[in-house]
Amino acid sequence: MIEVFILKIEDPGCFWVIIKGCDAFLDHEMEYQKLNIEMNAFYNSEYKDVEKIKPLLLEEGQACVVYCQELKCWCRAVIKSIMSSADHYLAECFLVDFAKYIPVKSKNIRVAIDAFMRLPYRAKKFRLYCTKPVTLHIDFCEDNAEIIPAKKWDSAAIQYFQNILKAATHFEAKLCGMEEDIFDVYLYITIKNEKVCVNDDLVAKNFACYVTPKEKKIDCPEKATPKNVESPPDKINPALALWPMLLQENIPEKLEKGVILQHNGLSLDLSSKKVSEKIEKIYKEKECMYSKEINKITVATAAYCPRKGGITIYAEPDVHAESSCQKLNEKQFKLTSKKKYDEKNGCVKLLQFLNPDPLKTDGIHDILQKLKSSIPQPSVVLRNKIKPCSFETAPLSVGLKKTLRKNKFLEPTHTESYCWPPIARGCDVIVISHNGNDPLLYIPPVLTFLQTGGCYKSLPSRNGPLVVIVCPGWKKAQHIFELLQEYGRGSRPLHPMLLIIGLNKEEAQNTKFQRGCEVIITTPHSLLRLLKYHSLLFLRLCHLIFDEVEVLFFEAGEQMLTILDYFKKTIIIEERESAPHQIVAIGAHWSKHIELLTKEFMNDPYIVITAMEEAALYGNVQQVVQLCLDCEKTSTLLRMLDFSPCHAQKILIFTSSVAEAEIVCKVVESSSIFCLKMHPEIAANLKNVLEQWKKKLSLGSHIVLVSTDDCIPPLAITDATCVIHFSFPGSPKIFGARLYCMSDNFQSSVEQGASSEQGNKKAKSILLLTERSACCAVGILRYLERTDAKIPPELCDFTAGVLEAKEDKKLRRPLCHYLKVSGFCKDKRICPDRHYINPEIDMPRKLSDRPLATTGYVKIIPFYIVNATNYFGRILDKHKDLYAALNMEMEEYFKESSNKMSVEKVEKFALYGLHEKAVFHRVQVLEMSQKEENCVFFNVHIKFIDEGRISNTKNHQLLRLPQRFQNVPPQAVEFIVCRVKPIDNEVEWNPKVTRYIHHKIMGKLHEAKVVLSLGNTVWVDPMVHLTKLSDLKTSVIEYNVRAEILSMGMGTDNPEHIDQLKKLCQESTMVALQESTFQTTHCVVQWKHGSPRFES
Repeated sequence: MIEVFILKIEDPGCFWVIIKGCDAFLDHEMEYQKLNIEMNAFYNSEYKDVEKIKPLLLEEGQACVVYCQELKCWCRAVIKSIMSSADHYLAECFLVDFAKYIPVKSKNIRVAIDAFMRLPYRAKKFRLYCTKPVTLHIDFCEDNAEIIPAKKWDSAAIQYFQNILKAATHFEAKLCGMEEDIFDVYLYITIKNEKVCVNDDLVAKNFACYVTPKEKKIDCPEKATPKNVESPPDKINPALALWPMLLQENIPEKLEKGVILQHNGLSLDLSSKKVSEKIEKIYKEKECMYSKEINKITVATAAYCPRKGGITIYAEPDVHAESSCQKLNEKQFKLTSKKKYDEKNGCVKLLQFLNPDPLKTDGIHDILQKLKSSIPQPSVVLRNKIKPCSFETAPLSVGLKKTLRKNKFLEPTHTESYCWPPIARGCDVIVISHNGNDPLLYIPPVLTFLQTGGCYKSLPSRNGPLVVIVCPGWKKAQHIFELLQEYGRGSRPLHPMLLIIGLNKEEAQNTKFQRGCEVIITTPHSLLRLLKYHSLLFLRLCHLIFDEVEVLFFEAGEQMLTILDYFKKTIIIEERESAPHQIVAIGAHWSKHIELLTKEFMNDPYIVITAMEEAALYGNVQQVVQLCLDCEKTSTLLRMLDFSPCHAQKILIFTSSVAEAEIVCKVVESSSIFCLKMHPEIAANLKNVLEQWKKKLSLGSHIVLVSTDDCIPPLAITDATCVIHFSFPGSPKIFGARLYCMSDNFQSSVEQGASSEQGNKKAKSILLLTERSACCAVGILRYLERTDAKIPPELCDFTAGVLEAKEDKKLRRPLCHYLKVSGFCKDKRICPDRHYINPEIDMPRKLSDRPLATTGYVKIIPFYIVNATNYFGRILDKHKDLYAALNMEMEEYFKESSNKMSVEKVEKFALYGLHEKAVFHRVQVLEMSQKEENCVFFNVHIKFIDEGRISNTKNHQLLRLPQRFQNVPPQAVEFIVCRVKPIDNEVEWNPKVTRYIHHKIMGKLHEAKVVLSLGNTVWVDPMVHLTKLSDLKTSVIEYNVRAEILSMGMGTDNPEHIDQLKKLCQESTMVALQESTFQTTHCVVQWKHGSPRFES
């Protein structure tokens, strides 16, 4: 068993590792560090005649040394491919010590000197031994599914493999074989102090299967000595196994003293006394071991079988019997070999004995699993029948499919398989899904439909878009625009345009559409501004797409209705009768606005809902919330079982455990109510339970079934009239699965003409909410707010108390960013940050001997622009410039070369020095690259504490910082310009505004009035840049930052900004603290002729 460190993961059949140590054959990490230093010193400076060490010829597979720009050092490499360019050759090289593929110009390639090839390649290529990928094969004709071996690993297996390796804290591998340069291993990882065999884990979870190792035919002459018989050793000799295959040619089985390996002029001397003695010792031990085992002729296997019930069944490592005599009988040897492979077959096949059906993985009874495997999962609620598609049958163009495959798109998701066909046919479609914010739900089929140009011939022959995609904000619009550019390459040119229009009339009037533009991506407000001045350009509009439709209606409901009215009037023009007209709405939540959209503006729409809790809203399920104490749940349950004599009722009661199900069943039966129960421990009763449930009920009769959540799929119930959540659902998906049991009784108001009889059969969901489910009360309230349910006042009060308690837990969290920059937070219920003033944290901090000013005028220089109104910079103190003094001292200190000492061990949150652009800075380490933290060079995420900006650097560039420099407080201060916010209810500034302000104010001296200070943040209003007029001996305002933002039309007035923050301060004790702090400042400020002047 050897300890390893994972470098790079491609899939379970290919991952790269560093062997950290197992035998004396393996060089210590320091040897590689020493080799790296020597190699860089040689290629950087010591060898002046560069042409002599440049290769005369480049070939694929050639070992060389290249310069890596990312690592900023010379590295050993192997050339994988060569491409010619205008002025040089470009080679794709694999860094054999770092497991990286990089492109390298031919001028940066050097000959590999023998001295630098003395160590084996540090990155070793591993794969899991006898572990092969599987896939789910679905036979639609036979209506069954089975797991079969596959040629490549699917994305789910790769993702799971990566996740468990990322979560592991320790890695060990057992070498089992070797093929070319790939090592076959059993990989063991430690997760939460538990050791797991990854091979077993992948097989047990049906990501892989075991295969029997291929038997190699061994020719054994009748008279042969043990030395002539090829017998696999107990473990591969590391002295041989760890050398790259390109350096192994005709290597003898056993290394003798003084062996020299030669390849392509590279000589590798392994004749050291230590290595030779170790080799002799190992083979003496093996000879002795073989002689002791000859009479047993026992052969074991190293093939591990998957665990069942936490038990791993395995055999001892391979040990081949060898005679102490000089001869081995041929018959005996063949018998031994046959027995060895029979046992390997038996051990591998033990998996099938323990798990004969590969679909059986969770331990539920056979009957339960057979029913489960025949039920389509997950569920979907449809209006109009849709046949789901696969990637092969998807209605997409060939070019688009190629682009999707190039982007590693394997199969459409469950939602995509249902929504792609109707969208590609040009139908009106509503899609509600948990991933309803994914643009790929509609982009591929829309692009395909646009290829059929014949259906647009009746439209006016003028410039104008065929498709308008309306997004909730500029950031989402930018993302969709980039996707259209990427996936539109496989189709005819559509010339998509991203249009975000500000408040300036001139901007909307002067907007020009690109010639041939057929797709526009915009926001509701921007679209209305365009329609005001360019309505004629939208006469060709055929497809109106709403992305995140529930957000659009919530934030811009009036604008959405105006857009829909315009589209409705446009499509009824006589000349457009033969042209398509389509509305597609994608979202994550059903709402009354979407119901209005389907009724008033769509024509026989297809509705696809894969989020079952949202399907319940669509189906008008009556939601009832009953608050009670946990100890009173059973009595509350009995009160809710109020059977009406008018209708037959089928009631499902869900519990979270078997014990709870048994208790509930007994309680219900004690009230003389016939009750069925179903849980995994009584799975044999499944058939009888279903027979009882499916019996036709007479008027006024009823049936009650108590079940656990894991029995929902095999029960496959869809005709329940009432669901009672005795135990709180563990997730929204479980909640939705429970509600789907009533799907036959869903009554959507979208369907016209529902009978009165159906109206009386309205499905009901009863949720018992206790103090144990307090953490979920907020989510339940948000869900109920979107229904017609009567919300108990107790629930609102209870939720308010829960939110207050959550806020109290955020005591040490930073103040909410949106609260700081705009004065409000859009949703405090889900925001992780603090929304009240904490005097302990928010006390204005000290830059030197005095705290930040809470009022008055200051001079500031911005050095880092976060967005249009949020910057980091320094306040210039007219009495004492602490930063200037610090900078001079640091420059003087680091002039001495002996003081420029790199840090050996980098620590998180520690302070260091950094030399950048002829200036020495103080930086704080925020994060270190985890995967590379044991390497010589690795990336470090740092913050410049005197400027506020964040960047990345290499660990070796960090310098030791004396304690006297560390003791000086950070000089960077956060500045926020007040009383201005983004337009159209946006929460983030458009990059166009941020770029403009960055160019305008970066590094310039400004004067500002402080209106509030909390912690390290200063709110200023106004912030101006002054220009001195030397002739007139005065200054004028060149620009006001807030006015510049408003002039661009992307910002609007926010008069309540500071008032809201001051209100929070008054609610705490900050006002008194600020007044006492203000008394320590002695700054008297006067405004004269429009500019601030400072007097002592």
